[in-house]
Amino acid sequence: MRAHLYPHLGAMLVAGLMASSAVAQTQTVRFLHNETDPPSIEFYNKAIQEFEAANPDIKIEMEAVSTDGRLQKVLAAINTRTMPEIFKILPEERFEFARKGYILPVDDIVDQIGREDYVPGSLVAVEGKNYDIPYTLGNYSVLWQRDDLMKAKGLSTPKSWDDLKTVGAALTGDGNFGFIYPAGKNRMTGIYLSQLIWSAGGTYFDKDLNVTFDNPGTVKALTFLKEMAQYSPQGIGSYSYGDMINVYMTGKIGIDIYAPRLIANAVTNTRSLFDSTSAAGLPVGPSGVAVKFVNANSFALSAPEVGSKSTEAARKFLSFIVTGARLKDFSLTVHPHLIPPLQSVQQEVIDAGAELLGGRKDIGPIAFDTSNALDFESEAGAVFENGKVIRSGVVNPYIGSIVARGIPAEVVQRVVLQGEDPAAAAAWGQQRMQAIVDDLKN
Repeated sequence: MRAHLYPHLGAMLVAGLMASSAVAQTQTVRFLHNETDPPSIEFYNKAIQEFEAANPDIKIEMEAVSTDGRLQKVLAAINTRTMPEIFKILPEERFEFARKGYILPVDDIVDQIGREDYVPGSLVAVEGKNYDIPYTLGNYSVLWQRDDLMKAKGLSTPKSWDDLKTVGAALTGDGNFGFIYPAGKNRMTGIYLSQLIWSAGGTYFDKDLNVTFDNPGTVKALTFLKEMAQYSPQGIGSYSYGDMINVYMTGKIGIDIYAPRLIANAVTNTRSLFDSTSAAGLPVGPSGVAVKFVNANSFALSAPEVGSKSTEAARKFLSFIVTGARLKDFSLTVHPHLIPPLQSVQQEVIDAGAELLGGRKDIGPIAFDTSNALDFESEAGAVFENGKVIRSGVVNPYIGSIVARGIPAEVVQRVVLQGEDPAAAAAWGQQRMQAIVDDLKN
């Protein structure tokens, strides 16, 4: 067959080769996160469409998983070297993942956005380099109260642990419960226990990274949870993140200390409950300080060694979704739960978010108050003086393995579900944590 007799065939061959080349050059970026609320998914779908339109050679494949299922999926992907290019990382994973070469430095993106604009403490370096980009701050320490129930009993907002006991007792009865907290074997239970330990003056580790879990603060925290169990639903033994919201939405809970996602759900789904709920600061503990649990939720870039195939394309997309206008838009998808880590964006989000909260301006500032806070990675050696938290500045490389194994949550279960003495449970936790640290050092 002669080509000049069939000129259209030559053009088809050239077009086919060009199309094949374009397909071959397309880079796929896998993106794993746990922001599963429909408005957040809608935001990401829109952002992906916008990015792909501007970058036709890059395709984004997004996967959203539950908060509790994220760690299992990440660890399995690391083991099989099939990690997505971009994934949600927790602060207590940062040190180990960086040291093992699972993630890549992102200082260029941090500097591009503006290092000085980040909320103090939200950027944490590992050996002088940043390995993750915060996209929101999680504040698990807002006190949500039923104003109507409180008023009916002549109660005031609790300012101390003793006040919480009084309110819990007064609001429990006739199928209602004065208090709620998680006691399932999960990270949320560890979060809850931690803010109580710190508020009682204790820490898991000292500044020299010695395990100090068996301390008076831990015993006081466990004793408090044991006492508050009588004012809480029997199902707390399996409660995790979602239960802290869903059970409150039944209208049978008086006080719930949890993240602002609770009120975001209420304003959307249970307006009458929203109208009767107000926000307050965390009650002060025995240390004289109300210590919040606040951690940065961040994205990291996987290294080729664990399966990343399009690292430069991933770096481009990561920079796209965590900056300026997109950060504001994302934060407003679940307001006031999603606290932007950039100081320049926060007030703008609070102002715009008030409209989403029915014009209420009392909620945003309390939800966005991340002062006097710690997280798992930063708590080692912290001290509590004159109503303030003073961080040691030590980054803990061991705590991630302790939390991942559910040790803090298991300590709670031993006391609340099994009736073990708080001092004995604290001693058991100390031994388990020390064994993990010893194993990691060897």
